[in-house]
Amino acid sequence: MSATLTVTETALASPPPLPRWEAPKVTEAEVEWADIRTVDLSLYDTNKNELIKTVEKALSRDGFFYVVGHGISPETLNRQFSIGQLTFDDVSREEKEQHRAPIKEEGSFIGYKLQNYWEIKDGVRDRIEHYNFYLGQIDPISRHPKPLQPYVPEIKAYLDETREKVLRRVLNLIDGVLGLEEGYLWKLHKDSAGNTGHDLLRYMIYDPLTKDEAAKTNGVMLNGHTDFNSISTLVSQPITALQVLMPDNVWRYVKHRDNALVINIGDQLSFMSGGILKGTMHRVVSPPEDQHHKRRLGVFHFAHFLNDIPLDLFPSKKVHEEGHVIFHDQIPTTDGWETARIKSYGTGTFIKGEEYDVELLAGIKIRHYH
Repeated sequence: MSATLTVTETALASPPPLPRWEAPKVTEAEVEWADIRTVDLSLYDTNKNELIKTVEKALSRDGFFYVVGHGISPETLNRQFSIGQLTFDDVSREEKEQHRAPIKEEGSFIGYKLQNYWEIKDGVRDRIEHYNFYLGQIDPISRHPKPLQPYVPEIKAYLDETREKVLRRVLNLIDGVLGLEEGYLWKLHKDSAGNTGHDLLRYMIYDPLTKDEAAKTNGVMLNGHTDFNSISTLVSQPITALQVLMPDNVWRYVKHRDNALVINIGDQLSFMSGGILKGTMHRVVSPPEDQHHKRRLGVFHFAHFLNDIPLDLFPSKKVHEEGHVIFHDQIPTTDGWETARIKSYGTGTFIKGEEYDVELLAGIKIRHYH
């Protein structure tokens, strides 16, 4: 075999220097913060029962919690923000168009979702752009925009790391909450043959709304919604814009914590738990005045169950006794639900309301808060 490396192989072996993402300053504004519980995964091997209790309290109340002690280095997390920054700033509009996601056509986010796709309110279109990788569909590297290609191996490694260090352990804790055998939920995300759900790794950026747009939407940049998947992980970042609808029906901000992850559950895990676990209603609004001019960059991991699993109740005594049946007629599958929600989100037919609009999907009323 020749010892000579191709240009592509050389680039992958030694990616070009990457401008470092500089975290914005945290807000000095006085805002109402959400009271969100913290799960310290460094205690996983020594105090698992206490962690299960914490997760149970968080997921039965509002569906959100912080994760610390996860074992992913601060440098790795910053590196992901740096790659995300490049994804939007160093790729031309023409190349982004070539990698546009087939959202309406296939119900898939793979590639770029560009700005102005969704309506927020009263004709105001979104100022959100994101690029998405699906687990199992990341290769070949050539399928991605050229500026991003040298960093794809790092992106894959980060996705593998967050699945093993965070997702797997969090799922095991939720097994304990629901009375399932430890490892049950993980096997629904990765089976014995190595098949996985189509987890999604997303870089996402919000440009500021204009003053006129913010007035029309009451500052809302992304309408209140639940996620479509099983579990979502956001790397905490300093722009104060994410809000959670708390049990007292008040929207409160999620406070930034350095190197922490923010975890919430989506529709599918909520459905299969019979509603014991709360699908989290959350939205993104314009930041406080001292951050209002800043762009908001995010790094997300959306975990997915394996395809073709019916969204039926888990085989757990607790779920069957304390939960309730969600689907009374035809039960959608995991990937069927995901595809349907992606296709209709922000573009479907809604019953308009003052506080929220309602969408009917598979017999379920889905609320989209303003």
